Amino acid sequence: METTHKSSSHVQMHAEDIIFQKVAALLGITLERNPKVFLADNTSTFMQPDFYSAEDKVVGEIFAHIGKPKKAQGNKIANDILKMLLLEKTTGKQYRKIIVVCDIEEQKSLEGKSVLAESIRQFGIEILYIELDAETQMQILKAQELQKMTNV
Repeated sequence: METTHKSSSHVQMHAEDIIFQKVAALLGITLERNPKVFLADNTSTFMQPDFYSAEDKVVGEIFAHIGKPKKAQGNKIANDILKMLLLEKTTGKQYRKIIVVCDIEEQKSLEGKSVLAESIRQFGIEILYIELDAETQMQILKAQELQKMTNV
């Protein structure tokens, strides 16, 4: 039997897979999962969004976290937004930019009164809430608690 490190994110990755399927069904389009999307004329400058469709001009990130986010998570969202905006700038195309969350409080925070929330509004980024079943939510919460204890 394989041993999983306490700080492993396999539970969140599984939740992201569930969310990805729900987003694809909700949008009704074919999405690529974690593709390399090049942002310059070299092989080093690329992003790997959680979902993407060049044909439908959709790019998005999934955050499988429940509860109050740590500062680093807010920074990750801001960094992902910057990548989405760079994608638009380098391609000269307007994309439907989506951030997907599975915590209603996170949705409220990203739609709130912070600089990050205002940036999301000003740059036309959608916040999409996808509800997970109770079992998956509990698995995420347990994994986050283990990660907290390991990463102290």
